[in-house]
Amino acid sequence: MAAPVSDPNRPAAGRGRTNAWWHLAFILWLEAGYFLTLAAFLRLSIPAALWQAALCLLAGLPLLLGVVRALGIPKRMRSLPRRLFHLIGAVLALLQFVVPWLAWSALLWLLNPGLSAPRAAAAGAGIAAFSYLTGFALIAFLHPRPSDVEVTHHDVAIPDLPDAFDGYRILHLSDLHSGAFLSPQAVRARLDIAADTERDLVIFTGDLADRGAGRMAMTADALGGVRARDGTIAVLGNHDHWVGEERAISALSERGVTVLANSHLRLDRGGSAIYLAGVHDASYMARDDLEAALTGIPDSAPVILLSHAPEIVFQPLASRAALVLSGHTHGGQIVLPWLGPLYVPSPIGRSRAAGLHRLGRQWLFVNRGLGEVFPPIRINCPPQVVVLTLRRAATSV
Repeated sequence: MAAPVSDPNRPAAGRGRTNAWWHLAFILWLEAGYFLTLAAFLRLSIPAALWQAALCLLAGLPLLLGVVRALGIPKRMRSLPRRLFHLIGAVLALLQFVVPWLAWSALLWLLNPGLSAPRAAAAGAGIAAFSYLTGFALIAFLHPRPSDVEVTHHDVAIPDLPDAFDGYRILHLSDLHSGAFLSPQAVRARLDIAADTERDLVIFTGDLADRGAGRMAMTADALGGVRARDGTIAVLGNHDHWVGEERAISALSERGVTVLANSHLRLDRGGSAIYLAGVHDASYMARDDLEAALTGIPDSAPVILLSHAPEIVFQPLASRAALVLSGHTHGGQIVLPWLGPLYVPSPIGRSRAAGLHRLGRQWLFVNRGLGEVFPPIRINCPPQVVVLTLRRAATSV
């Protein structure tokens, strides 16, 4: 059986970031800020300002979560021209600020009979401004450092694994997202954490960079510097496709990284073989062709499937793989105590947003990744480097 050595959602080390006292301090900070805002804008009594501030605070979490979910980029946008896609994305990003402001304004208007709409809008703007300024301050405080990167080790039992591959070590990396929030130098610093790990193969499951050719090339340099005896194998993620599929494949290939584009390869050792199959992004871009990736693999051969998006496991053909390696979710980035991930951009679900999971006869590993998207913070969800050791199962399952 697989034996992970660490909980994928355990608190990150460093700076006491996820200590319960920090959670309490954050709640008290928001309550105090909302109280002062309402007292200043609406001239409420102290008791009224306190309870209305608490109500705004309680409404804030589901409100912001609802906005994030509602404004997620739908799959049907994948066929739009790039400039139109970016324009719509910019409008949605703006709405992420406007919608909470309007919602808080409407709440205050309902709570205070006789309050004029302009004053309610002004108070709502104050609540929203304080919330987002606090959020931007948290970005500076909670943006992960290289020392926050967590290295996790897992043994994975594979039925019919050839004896020659028993103990085979895979270094699994994902979601570097070099761009506005993570420079190539910062990427390299996080990848340096992997330098002390023993590995036979490096696998990267997509989202190399969020910007153009130059940034893509520099990040590929950093990834290409993490070497293994059997090389580095990669698949593309949705951000790689948005930046440019040909750019991404070229940048990686020029640095010795093999990109599986709806294809497979054979790994040989001691006269035995296993197969690696890789598909293009199966999330927003829907560029995956699992049938093409698996065609030609012997029925009896063990298969490891690489897919940026973990929802590939919902496809019937994916059951052919004994192990599926993926990323994309970032583990949710923000994992709240008792509640779990705030939001997971995948139908894989919040309970499978990170870590090793058993799905019938198959293993799925969802990597939390090394980079972030907006907001570029992690709470109870540190960046991750994964070492997977293949073990021959005692019996087929």
